[in-house]
Parts: sequence; structure tokens; C-alpha cells
Amino acid sequence: MKSIRCWLALLGSKLTFRVLRLLGRNASHTPGRVALMVCPGYLAQVPKPALTICVTGTNGKTTVTNMIADVLIHAGYRVSTNRIGSNIVPGVAAALTNALAVSGRPSSDACVLEVDERACRLVLPQVKPNVLVVTNLFRDSLKRNAYPDFILELINANTPAGTKLVLNADDLCSSQLGSADPANRTYFGIDQLPEDSTSSNNVVADYSYCPVCLTKLTYRYLRHHHIGQAYCANCGFESPQADYRLTSVDRTERTIDITHGSASETYPLVSDTLFNIYNEIAAITALRQVGLTSGQIADALASWTVVDSRLNEIPLRQTRLVKAMSKGQSSVSCSQTMDFVRHQSGRKSVVLIMDDWYDRKHSVEFIGWIYDADFEFLNDPDVVQVVATGPRCYDHQVRLLLAGVAPERIVCSEDELEAWRVIDVSNTDAVFLLYDTSTMHQADKLAEILEKADR
Repeated sequence: MKSIRCWLALLGSKLTFRVLRLLGRNASHTPGRVALMVCPGYLAQVPKPALTICVTGTNGKTTVTNMIADVLIHAGYRVSTNRIGSNIVPGVAAALTNALAVSGRPSSDACVLEVDERACRLVLPQVKPNVLVVTNLFRDSLKRNAYPDFILELINANTPAGTKLVLNADDLCSSQLGSADPANRTYFGIDQLPEDSTSSNNVVADYSYCPVCLTKLTYRYLRHHHIGQAYCANCGFESPQADYRLTSVDRTERTIDITHGSASETYPLVSDTLFNIYNEIAAITALRQVGLTSGQIADALASWTVVDSRLNEIPLRQTRLVKAMSKGQSSVSCSQTMDFVRHQSGRKSVVLIMDDWYDRKHSVEFIGWIYDADFEFLNDPDVVQVVATGPRCYDHQVRLLLAGVAPERIVCSEDELEAWRVIDVSNTDAVFLLYDTSTMHQADKLAEILEKADR
């Protein structure tokens, strides 16, 4: 330890962790707050394990963090991580506490840290990770994240020299990180798929123009928003080529093939949703960069599943109930989830629980984000009902009407937990509960009510 004060902060943090765990609490945040109160420079001063990996980005941070941590554990590493997404400074401090013995020496071989994009300026310069994984950068909460280029510049300015970057080659925003030291960048991506297009079908289309000369970009292929491969016919700017490329997906055998150099590696397919395929490739690329073999990774992923808080299915007698996270105030996340829903087979009822739980107390939520989200995806013949819930359900109703959803298919319920009375379970093959990170508890309660009503 670099100081007595830092060691006292470690002891206080560990004691707080023990007490909170005895009380049945997660202890993922408060122990870190205690450490920082005693020693404000705690993140920089505490010893780090030999391997420290940070994961950031707009979407997919929690899934990629958990996947990397679990594969390392399966490979025999002792790992400390902020698994449940406490990803600002106190959560990171708590995870670092758990990586140390009382003596102050590392008791973990590796620390895998999810880091909020805005918190990168406070975390990265102090932690100095060996590897930084950036899943993607999209338009997110306007009042908190401003716009993607702002986050890009923030991460770029605060990434320590020598940190290896694992970046998404198909994301025109985050792929520009680390341009001052190209040798430290490793890219992952997905080869062209049959369903890819060359033009956007999203409301939001950031990065339509070249960041160098402002000429309109040409996309070789485009998946959603600005995810794809593009080039500028005027100045020669183009998307980077991926070092780890997914070349094929076999949904029947549940495998993916990834090419790295001249070698082709086969891995289990964890989830067949596009955003989770990207998450899996990001994790595989990071793990290969820190020395794990393809066999070690494939063996660990064979039994790995996406955490229930992100995607979970519950069978009912009359239908099936699917809970899917859809980050409120994040138009891209919501669009991806709604796109996932519309491509599911059968007749569907969709329940929106996406108001911000904390903002609603003061009525300060910026509702304009819903006009950037592709509610048009719910204007589908198989979506037979959309139930808008919460105090801003009528804002969602207006947006649905503007998206062309027929008025008779829309139902509003100001109380989320009363929505069970109007959800059509007898006329649908599936009910989808779409919820924000802050309204997950409401979705869980509503799911419990629906399960009881089904008995």
C-alpha cells in the first residue's frame, strides 16, 4: 500500500462489505464510497491484480463484463468484478477492494471492471487497465451523455498510454478511438450478412457523413444506425478491417466461426440476437488478447447464458412471457429491442415499462428521446397489442400513433402493476415486457402478477 490512509480505507471498505452482506445487501457500491471518503485517491493508490480489464460503451457493457469474468474464472483465474453493473467510481472502488487481501496485496489474478462511459475520465487514468474494451458508442441520454462524439473525445482523452484497446470495427464512432497509437488497437466485427442493407431504416442515422471531409459516406453494408462498413469516395476514409471477424453463424448447430489471421476458430453461439453476437465477439477478442486459447474460451462459453435481468422467458399456460431490457432514454437500445420483438414469430402483445423511475419523482425526464426510437417497428401485423404504462404512457401513445400503430391496438395504464388487467394473454403467442434499467423491479412485479393470474 502506498499510504497508511489507503490501507485504512481498504479496512473500512472490507468491514462495510462484511456488514452489508450479513444484512443481505449486494454491497456493490457503499464499500467503495467508504474507501473513497477515507482516501480520495483510492483508485490510483491501491495495488491492482496482474491483469485489469475495463469494459465500457453505450450498450452491452454488463453482458461483456460478465462473459469475460466467467470465462477467466472457468480458466482458473481468481477474478474480482462489479458483476451487477455498479459501474461508476464507488462501484469500481468496491470491486478493487474485493481484489485485495487485508494486507493490501492482490488476492485476485484479474479484475474485470464495467465502467460507465461518463465515469471513464475518473476511472481510466487512475486504474490504468491493461485492456479497455469499447463495445460501441451510440446516441444515449441527451441530458447525461450529450452526443456520441462527446463521449468519444472523453474516452480518448482519458485512456492511459499503453492500454490495449479492443474496438468494434463496424462502429464508425468507437472505431476511431486510439488513433494516436494504432498499434495498440485490436478490432472485432461481423462479415456481411444476408439480411444487411446499404441504407438505414432507423429514425436516427448518425455518421452519415465522412468525419474527415464531410462528404456523404457510402455503406458497403449497414445493419442498424451506424453499424456496418462504410467508405468515403472523396478522401478515402473507411471503416477499419476487423482482426477477429465473424464469418458465419450456424443457428441450427448453435455455433459461430471467427477468423483471426489465417486461422478459423469455432465457438458456441451464446445468443442469436445481433447485439449479443457482437457482445460475444467483443469478449472473445479481449480474452484472446490476454492469452487465453480458443479452446479455453469455447469450453467456458458452452454453458454460458445471458443474465436473466437482460433477457428472460417464463412459460405461462396460455402464452409465454418474455422480459427484455430496453434502456429508457437510449433510443438505439430501445430500437434494437423493438426490432428483436418484431422478428419473433407469432402474435405478440408488447408492454412498455420504459419511463425513468428516478426522474419521475421530480417529473424531469426528457421525453424527446422517444422520437429518436423506432416505434415504427411495433407497427407490425403480428403485434396485436401495445400496452403503454407509467406516468408518461400518453407520450408513448402519441409516439405509437405517429408510428402508424392503429389506435385500437394501443392501451394505456398509468400504473404499471395494474397493466395485467388489460394485457391480452389469450389472443397472443407471447407477451413481451420491455423495461428500463431503473424499472426492472416493476417488470419483475408485473411478471409475478401475471404468473399468479395464470394459475
